[in-house]
Formats: sequence, C-alpha cells, structure tokens
Amino acid sequence: METETGKNTYLMDHPYIDSLVQSCGIAKESKPINQYVIKSLSDLETLRNIGNAIYIIREVDGDCERTFSSFQIYKGKMERACAKLNHPSDVLYVGSSTTGIKNRLKQHLDDGPKGTYALHMKHWFSGIYKVDVMEFDVPIEVLQIIEDSISFNLKPAFGKQGGNNK
Repeated sequence: METETGKNTYLMDHPYIDSLVQSCGIAKESKPINQYVIKSLSDLETLRNIGNAIYIIREVDGDCERTFSSFQIYKGKMERACAKLNHPSDVLYVGSSTTGIKNRLKQHLDDGPKGTYALHMKHWFSGIYKVDVMEFDVPIEVLQIIEDSISFNLKPAFGKQGGNNK
C-alpha cells in the first residue's frame, strides 16, 4: 500500500516491533516466582502443577569434553531425536515449558518418546546432573525472551538457541 507521497505504509507502522520491545522490557524486569533444584528423577514430583518455567540442566563435577563426545556418539546412532550439538560446556541445556515442566524434564533425564527432541540422558549420560528450575508468571512470548537471554549468556552444550515460536 502506498500513500500519496509514494511511501509504503507498512514501513511506517510497527505494531509487531512495538509489541516485541514491550515484551523485552517486561522480560528484563521479570523475576522467578519460585525456584527449585532437581538432583534426581524422584525430585520431579516437586514440579507438579507448575505452569511457565525455564530450566537449566548442568553437569556437576564432570568432564564437559567427554560429555560432549558421549552425546555426539549417541546422537550419531540416530535412535532418538536428539538436541542440536553446540560446543562443550558444563551447562548442558537451557529450555522452557508451558505445558508441564515435570514431563519435559522426564524426556531429557529419563525415557521420552523417540521422536521428541531432548537429551535422553538415561541412554548415554552416567555423570551427576543438577537442574535449576525457575517458575515465572509471564506471558509465553516473554518467557521465550527470558529463555533466549539465559541461553545466550550460558551458551549450553546442546539445544538450539533462539526463539522456537512459543
């Protein structure tokens, strides 16, 4: 669409950008309403009925080069849909869930569906892990911005970085 001066009006109005800037402002000021530490599968029960949450899976006292190599070998077997390889790091994965954090973490730490992209750690990881879970009371699009920011800062070993259209 052109105006009388010949300029495209779609370049003058920016509701999407305005909404994104507003969401970034909310994300920048947001703090978790609850925090949890998961050290075993039995700890997952504490996460029942949690809505919007971000989680960080870390290796505790391990060898991040060896862990990266182990996952690379497992992923190469193509038995399950596995997270993207990035680079060795003691931060294994940063993710979020809006539909059930307990089930999402089970997919990473235990046995999940073969077609679900996850770490599937039960099949290749023998070290010690810790999962930090942060519950937020924010809209989904703000949660995604917070997750992206944490992932950008921590540079996890596995998982895609950037928005995933939540």
